Amino acid sequence: MREFRLKARVYFSDTDAGGIAYHRSYFDWAEHGRTEMLREAVPEHSQSELAAEDGILTVIKAIEIHYRIPAHLDDEIEIITAMDKVQRFSCTIRQRIVRGDDVLADLNVKAAFISKATKRPVPIPQDFLAAFEEAK
Repeated sequence: MREFRLKARVYFSDTDAGGIAYHRSYFDWAEHGRTEMLREAVPEHSQSELAAEDGILTVIKAIEIHYRIPAHLDDEIEIITAMDKVQRFSCTIRQRIVRGDDVLADLNVKAAFISKATKRPVPIPQDFLAAFEEAK
């Protein structure tokens, strides 16, 4: 499984008054990791172009997160994203948020593609499908 790595930092806006990252911050960091993985995997066809030109949106169908240890203000973290399973209408992505050797959180994300007009599922576009299969 090929991994995509994105470095980030925990900012004040990510934390509570005690300097511990809010639970929602992990979802934001994971979204950044998935978006940048898609940019690298399919550089010729961004998510915004997919929506504007093809009328297809990417959506999260399900997300599971296991918090292990907290992130703190000013921590340097890394979001590790890897394609796990690819089906006709959806894909499963595994993510880890780490600080050095410490795993802060594990995520299992199911993403799907839908029609912008009908909001109904559509098959994964061919260029994305090929990139996803290669990334597995």
